[in-house]
Amino acid sequence: MKIRDYREEDQASWLRCRVLSFMDSSYFDDVQRDREKYDNPVIQIVAVDHNGVVGFLDCEYEEKQGDVCYFKGDRGGVIWHMGVLPDYRGQGLATAMWHAAKKRLKENHVHRVEVWTQDDLEATRWYLKQGFVFKEAYLNAYLKGSLGDPTLKKFLNLQDCGDIFGIRSLNFEAPIERKEELADICYRLHEVRVYEAEL
Repeated sequence: MKIRDYREEDQASWLRCRVLSFMDSSYFDDVQRDREKYDNPVIQIVAVDHNGVVGFLDCEYEEKQGDVCYFKGDRGGVIWHMGVLPDYRGQGLATAMWHAAKKRLKENHVHRVEVWTQDDLEATRWYLKQGFVFKEAYLNAYLKGSLGDPTLKKFLNLQDCGDIFGIRSLNFEAPIERKEELADICYRLHEVRVYEAEL
């Protein structure tokens, strides 16, 4: 097993690893067909073995304050992608990738890192163990229904939609304070949480 920088030839293996790593999480439907391009400097770490990429971590960081981070403060970065294939979990790969990224972030004078994650218990435990602190949350809500559904009418002005047959899925963000109200009507409801760690 090797922890190293991502290379262009890793792309297909990286994309496959990302899909499989997210299948047992609330991000199971966040499938990407291409590698993300960043506007700012990025540290891209992978864990590889003879099968290819088995873990990944992407952390974009600011050249100047406010370019990347949600919170104001010292120059920071954001972990946009992180995962380990299920068969490779529990071997310290996530921690090893994080330590490699953290070292490089410090070398680039980055003082803090944010991460956005949903309510996946194992991921949350890992971030807390690494010293990340919960800052705030909002809801990622999924609703579906027929055109005659009064619940759906409450969320959409269907008169302005034109001729449609129904809504397969309405995905929207809402304040965390609406969790109890939305829990009764949404088929999926996740807390999106932002954590921050000082380096």
